[in-house]
Amino acid sequence: MTGRDYRPFVSEQRVGNREIGRPEEADKLLLRMKQGLGSSRYAAPDYEKLKALALDKKIAANRTLIKVNKLAAISKASRENSLLKQHKMVWDKELRKLESARKIAEDEHEDLIQRGTSEESSISMFMLDMEDYTLQLAAQLQEFQQATADPIWTLKEDLQAWLAENGHLVGTDQMGEVLDQHAEICCTIDSVKQQQVRIMTVLNKEQRELEMDLNSSTLNKIFTGAEKFVVEGIPEEATELSCPHKALKESVLKEFIVLDRRYKGMLKELDKRHEFVRRSDTGEWDPNDHFTFQALVEQHSHDLPNRRTLYMDRLRRQLPHKTRAELVEHEEWVRSHRYYNNHRKTLINTWAKSKQELYNKAEAVFADAFLAEELQRVSLINHQKQQEICQQLYEKIQLWREQKMEAERLEAEIEARKQEKMEKQRTREWEIEQKRRAADKEKIGEFHTRLEKEQEMAEKANQQRLEELQRLMKVQAEHDQERVSYRKEVVARKLQARQEEIERKLEEEQEKERRLQALRETVQPVVETDPMRILQATQASNARLGIGIEEDINIQKPLFDLKGFSADKVISDPRLKLEQELRRAGLHTNPYAMKLLSQTKPLRPPRKDQESTLFKDPK
Repeated sequence: MTGRDYRPFVSEQRVGNREIGRPEEADKLLLRMKQGLGSSRYAAPDYEKLKALALDKKIAANRTLIKVNKLAAISKASRENSLLKQHKMVWDKELRKLESARKIAEDEHEDLIQRGTSEESSISMFMLDMEDYTLQLAAQLQEFQQATADPIWTLKEDLQAWLAENGHLVGTDQMGEVLDQHAEICCTIDSVKQQQVRIMTVLNKEQRELEMDLNSSTLNKIFTGAEKFVVEGIPEEATELSCPHKALKESVLKEFIVLDRRYKGMLKELDKRHEFVRRSDTGEWDPNDHFTFQALVEQHSHDLPNRRTLYMDRLRRQLPHKTRAELVEHEEWVRSHRYYNNHRKTLINTWAKSKQELYNKAEAVFADAFLAEELQRVSLINHQKQQEICQQLYEKIQLWREQKMEAERLEAEIEARKQEKMEKQRTREWEIEQKRRAADKEKIGEFHTRLEKEQEMAEKANQQRLEELQRLMKVQAEHDQERVSYRKEVVARKLQARQEEIERKLEEEQEKERRLQALRETVQPVVETDPMRILQATQASNARLGIGIEEDINIQKPLFDLKGFSADKVISDPRLKLEQELRRAGLHTNPYAMKLLSQTKPLRPPRKDQESTLFKDPK
C-alpha cells in the first residue's frame, strides 16, 4: 500500500459506444468537459493540509520505529538476564560442589594429621617433622612481616603524625624548616620504595621457581598418576620359563615381539594422526586461559539444556580477548586432546593386559608341553605323536592369537563407531546451527528485499504522485489565473458600485443637513445682548459670601452624609485581631489559618443587600 487516495481523480463517467449513446450519459460527459478541473464536484487540494498530514505520518512512523527499537532493546535485555540467571544457577551448583570438596579435603587432611601423629602410625616421625617445618615457615613469615610490612605501616603512621604537627606551618615563617624535613622524608620514602621493588623482584623470582618446580614432570607424575609403562621385548620371566621343545619356546616367545610391534604401530599411528595435539599441552594458549577454559566447560554438565550455548557465552564473557573462532578452535583441540589421551591410555593398558595374558598362556603351554613329554615318556609315545601334540599346541597359540586379534579388531571397530557417532553428533549439531543461521540470514535477506521493494514502490508511487500533482498544479495555476482575472473585474465593479453608493449617501447627508439647518433657524431663541453679564457675580459665588441668602441655610454643608468606619470599630473587629496575631506568629500564609480567617464572623452580620457576589462562582 502506498497510502494514496485515487478517488478524487477517478471519474464516474461510463465510456463505450453503448454508454455514450445514452442521452443522459452524453449530457453528463459534456457537462464534465465544459467544467473541467474547476468542477464543484472536485475540491482543490490543500497543500498545507497535505504537508501537515505527511508530517504527522512521518512523526507516527518515527514513534513506531522508536517503539520497535525499544522492544528490541527490551528483548535483548531479557535474553541477557535469562543467560545471567542460568550462569548464576550453574555457578551456584559449582560453588556448592567446590565447598563440599573443600570440606571433604579438610576433613581428610585433619584425619591424616590425627592418624599420622598417633604413636601407632608408621609416619609419625614424618608428621612431626612436617609440624616442625610448618612452625618454622610461620616463624619465617612473621620475621618477614616484621622486616618488610611493619616498617611501612610505622612509616605511614609517622607521616600522618608529622602532617598533623606541621600542616599548619605551611605559609608561615617556619616554612623553610618544614621544607627541609619534607625533602628528608621524600628521600626516605624513595629509599623504602626501592627496597620494596627489590623485595618484590626477589619474591617474584622465587614464585616463578616454585611454580616451575610444582609444574615439573616428576611431580605431575606423582600427583596425576604416571602413564602405565610397558616393557618392550620378551619379558625376562618368559625367557626364564623352561620348555622341553626349543622350537615351541621360540615360536611362543616370538609372539611377544609380534604383539609389541603391532601395538607400537598403533601408538605410532595415533601419534601421527594427532600430531597437532602433541605440540603443546595447552593448545598454544596461555596456561591460565587454558585452565579457565577447562574449568568453565567442566562446570556445565552434559545433561544441561543448551550446554554449549551457555558455556560459549560464559567463555566469551570470561575471556573477552578471545574471539569466537578461537574459542571454537580451542574447543575442538580440547576434545581431540582428551580423545588422544584416553585412547593412548586404553591402548597402553590393553597392551600390558595382552602381554600379561600372553605370558600366562605361554606358561600354560609350556606346562602342557612338559606334561605331554612326561606322558610320552611314560606311555612311550612316538616322536610323531609328540610332533602332533606340539602342532596342536601351536595351533592353540595361533587360535588364541587370532581370537585376540579378532577381539582387538572388534574393540577398535567399537571405538571407531563411538568416534564416528560422536563426529555425527557434532556434525548434526553443526548442521542444525548452520541451518538456523541460514534460516535467519534468509529471513533477514527476505526482510531487506521486501523493504527495498516497498521503498522502491513507495518512491515510484511518490514520483508518479508528484508528477500527477505537478500536472494538476499547472492546470490549476492556469485555472487560478483565469479566476484571478475574473475576480479582479468583479472587485473593480464592486468598488465602483460602492463608490457610487458612498457619493449617493453623502448627497443625502448634505440634503438632510440643509433641512435641519432650516428647522434650527425656525426655532432659534431671541435674547438681548448684555455683555456686562460676564463681569457680574453669579448666585453661587454670592452664596459663598453670604449675600442674598437666608440665615438658616448652610451652603457649605455637603450634599450627602458620609457613612464609614472609625478606627475603634475597625480595631474591634475579631477578624482583624486574629489576622494580626497570625501574622505576628508567621502563620498568616498557612492554609489552615486562611480557612480559619474565612470562617471567622464579624461582631454584627452584614445586611443581605450589602453582601457582595462579585467573587462567588455562578451556580
